[in-house]
Amino acid sequence: MKDKLVTVGVEYDEVLKRFMGKEDFYLRMLKKFLDDKNYDGLKQSVEGRNWKEAFTYAHTVKGLCGNLGLGSIMEYAAPLTEELRSEPYDEESILNYMKHVAKAYDKTVEVIKSL
Repeated sequence: MKDKLVTVGVEYDEVLKRFMGKEDFYLRMLKKFLDDKNYDGLKQSVEGRNWKEAFTYAHTVKGLCGNLGLGSIMEYAAPLTEELRSEPYDEESILNYMKHVAKAYDKTVEVIKSL
């Protein structure tokens, strides 16, 4: 499990400390992440150019990924959230960050499903 998660930016030993060393609990939380709908909301909001709504979703995704230690998503979700924080919006930058978030998200989901 550790080797797979490291490939998507999880600093496994550090994250496991947050979960009091309970690997089974951490795995359950990762599986619950797969059911979360905030990423879908983020995608739809960005596609619809609804930047204020996209900010709310991006902020939530960033928080979830931060808590779970999903570093490859966080790498782009954090600056995406900041880009969406206030006007004027830089659409090109937002779409670029979103492209990277999507790629990292897809890879992370693939790894979690394989656990």
